[in-house]
Amino acid sequence: MWQILIFIGLYKKMYEMKSVKDRYDKCTIKEKIAIITAVAAFLLGWALTIAGFIVPPIGEISNSVLWVLGQALIYAASVFGITSYFKSESVQMKRDMERYFDKKERLQIERMKIRQGIDVGELPNDTDDEDDE
Repeated sequence: MWQILIFIGLYKKMYEMKSVKDRYDKCTIKEKIAIITAVAAFLLGWALTIAGFIVPPIGEISNSVLWVLGQALIYAASVFGITSYFKSESVQMKRDMERYFDKKERLQIERMKIRQGIDVGELPNDTDDEDDE
């Protein structure tokens, strides 16, 4: 039974990887370069740390090696963290702007109908924008 669960889990991971590849293919050159350099810095930082264990004196790591690892981790985290933060914020801002302009357009159409004498019911106030937030 557990073999089936493992197979299902691996299948889901393979499906997710296709989705990640599709997202990577849709990235701009600038985003691709940022992702590649972040992954390279992450891997090279860990490789340098592992190499620090191997070279004499065995088992001791120099402070400079740990500093490089820290810098690599900070760089990778900043690339992935800032990118995802700005994407989510830009999507939210776009959604808010669309709602705002849709509401303003609807209000403008209702005002035009009122001026023409068409009954549209109760005219909403401009202060309704504050209620949405």
